[in-house]
Amino acid sequence: MRVVHAEVFHLRAPMGVTAGPAGAYNSHRETLLLRLTASDGSVGWGETYALPGSRAQLEALAAGLVDADLAAAWPRPVGLDESVASSALGAIDIAWHDLRGRALGVPVHTLLGGAVRKRIPAYASGFLYQPGRHPADQWPAEVESVLNRGFRVMKIRIGLYPPAEELGLLAALVESLPDGASVVVDAWGSYPPSVALRVGLRLGDLGIGWFEEPTHHGVADLAAKLVVPVAGGEMGRTRGDFLRWVTDRTYDILQPDVAICGGLGVAGFVAQLTALHGIGCVPHSWNGPVMAAATLHLIATMPWVARTGDGALPAAGPLLEYDTSPNPLMEDVVVEPLAV
Repeated sequence: MRVVHAEVFHLRAPMGVTAGPAGAYNSHRETLLLRLTASDGSVGWGETYALPGSRAQLEALAAGLVDADLAAAWPRPVGLDESVASSALGAIDIAWHDLRGRALGVPVHTLLGGAVRKRIPAYASGFLYQPGRHPADQWPAEVESVLNRGFRVMKIRIGLYPPAEELGLLAALVESLPDGASVVVDAWGSYPPSVALRVGLRLGDLGIGWFEEPTHHGVADLAAKLVVPVAGGEMGRTRGDFLRWVTDRTYDILQPDVAICGGLGVAGFVAQLTALHGIGCVPHSWNGPVMAAATLHLIATMPWVARTGDGALPAAGPLLEYDTSPNPLMEDVVVEPLAV
């Protein structure tokens, strides 16, 4: 079997509300889908983020797959700067694995070495800020919603309002949670290092599971001073990025994104690397259903992951980030949406 056609689709859907993390509101969700068609009519799908210039880059690289033999590894262009092309390579890698798995009649996790778990806990990734709406008026209802859907770990965005204000709300929220439920937070790099330290110390007192992207500067120094695990790395683009973060102990939990880092192969390398060094690994996934499915197959194969915080990560293994924010792409473009 050979690849006979490659098509790129740019999807854009209104969210219905304007929302986002601290400092980045959005009214639409966008994604790039790649469809590879084989000589027998089989189809493989890939996905990546609709960043500026990404579509042209993806179309150019995907065109090079036409006539490629599915029995071999996919032909990466020689001399390509993967730090620049990683998001396009991510979509191609995901689609290639999907199509190759269909050709061989096996699921993608088998191509990655085989599943080591059959059930994967998912955490609710939502709690986006909305203009003119205070977290005090938003968080309680959203907590109730995700708990009713069965989630027991939830990611709350912080960093827009004064720290003392948000930390007080977090303390009350954590106190109100039922047994077995826990919170992780994502600051989206909003704090300067000194503020991130003060916030992180309080998060440790509250038993927060992890402190994601607290600042853009001095993260390793911050992580060394905090009890709460520091998470990050979603923008890592090469194996070298992740190797540096592991060597420097920059993060307690690394979060490779299968699209941004160049695909399942690189993300699998990160999972092995973190396991070897006793660092947590919770992949980032924030786009659409193809990326979520690819991440699910990756997590199925991941080795032991370090337990972090006060039990926020189940001892059985890693978590799937599941987008619970307004996102039509997760449900409206697939025949059968992922079920939690």
